[in-house]
Amino acid sequence: LRNLQEVRFLSCINRAWEIPFYHRLWSTQGIEPGDITGLENLSQLPTYDKSDLMRSVGEHPPFGDFHGMESFGKSPTERPPVILHTTSGTTGIPQPLLFGPKSREVQNILMARAFILQGLGPGDLVHSVFGFGTVNGGHYAREAINHYTNALLLTAGTGAETPSVQQVNLMRLYNATVLVGFADYLRKLSEVARDQGLLPGRDINIRLISAAIGGERRETLSEAWGGARVCDFYGVGDTGFVAAEGPEQDGLHIWEDAHFVEIIDPDHLVPLAAGEIGNICITSLFKDDIFPNIRFNTKDLSAFEIKPSSNEWKLRRLRGFLGRSDDMVQLRGINVYPTATGEIIDSAGDNTG
Repeated sequence: LRNLQEVRFLSCINRAWEIPFYHRLWSTQGIEPGDITGLENLSQLPTYDKSDLMRSVGEHPPFGDFHGMESFGKSPTERPPVILHTTSGTTGIPQPLLFGPKSREVQNILMARAFILQGLGPGDLVHSVFGFGTVNGGHYAREAINHYTNALLLTAGTGAETPSVQQVNLMRLYNATVLVGFADYLRKLSEVARDQGLLPGRDINIRLISAAIGGERRETLSEAWGGARVCDFYGVGDTGFVAAEGPEQDGLHIWEDAHFVEIIDPDHLVPLAAGEIGNICITSLFKDDIFPNIRFNTKDLSAFEIKPSSNEWKLRRLRGFLGRSDDMVQLRGINVYPTATGEIIDSAGDNTG
């Protein structure tokens, strides 16, 4: 595995030197081509985060200079296809997300691999509530499931795309067995189903939920859907799926043939020891075509799982999404992450959500 990582890492490093964003980022730190010879040198490279990408967009509109489209292919007229999506833009101007044919298809494979690990198989009917539009979640789910599994997929999308009442009736009509999407909306759909007289576990028989759990309680979501098994995953728009939980549910297995993951100190940006909570920092090992990701500081909090895995896999594992470091506030000297309080508030039972 390490030899494979090294070969892929150097290919991405070589590609990144051709891209103005990385050339500028690294040169200002005194780094020159040839200085980085392997993953053992990775920590010498500076991290970057979304603010750096959006600064690039502001200075080089409309797409920034971090993608490398101008040097992708033999000439601008012979450039291979490039796929354009954006982030949701909930915190400001949407960030452009660009993918080449290779990196896009690898990301589809990583998502399909996660679903198969979690138990998706032939005969399943998948109901996906990932949104379509400019964001990439729904498109990924469609491509991953249709290209690499034998399951049937119903691309319902968000409640704005297919009303919630219609969604639960479609689940019953087509005998959905698997739900895919974000946990908060999936939980809401279980309430809509009951309002329509459809009882999960009797009228809608969901056996597996693959969801970005976030601050939701796994047990609450499982009970809402009649005892379905709930499996977590982690990924971001820039990198695609990074890690996924298996049926044993004891940590998210990192796709280490595709990503090299660090947990870094939110303030000092240096790698932390296994078990310590910090920012997830991702180096994608397959994106040597368009928009390389080398030490991308997501500012999502997690930690490496240090307990032995119950299966025989040797891949490192994440504890899942534990909040955002840039959401942190201090109360009487204690670090508090608002996103991590959702589960506590939800369990109180005397709030309106």
